[in-house]
Amino acid sequence: MSNIKHNKCPMRTLATEAKNRLARNDYRRNQPPVPKNATPQQREIYLKLCDLRQTGEIKIDNPITYFADPDKLKTLSHDERQRYIIQISADYLSMRAAIEVKDFAAAD
Repeated sequence: MSNIKHNKCPMRTLATEAKNRLARNDYRRNQPPVPKNATPQQREIYLKLCDLRQTGEIKIDNPITYFADPDKLKTLSHDERQRYIIQISADYLSMRAAIEVKDFAAAD
């Protein structure tokens, strides 16, 4: 089983990113620490939210259109589209809550 490749495995994605950081010698980027149990999609949302916080935008009017991939939405069936939107909204809410907890802890 060890020679089977899982291209979309979250662990493989994280390992590839780590190898790329080491190869570029920028392992210590100025990225905020992402919550430990975050999936790759949650990680992307978290980093985008942190970037928005740094630019001064605190509230997003429509997070689904901001974080969803429009090309992917076009290819999905109705049921798959609904699942995708629900997953994005759940990821957005959990990462927004993580940022608020981090901000609250930093204020103390």
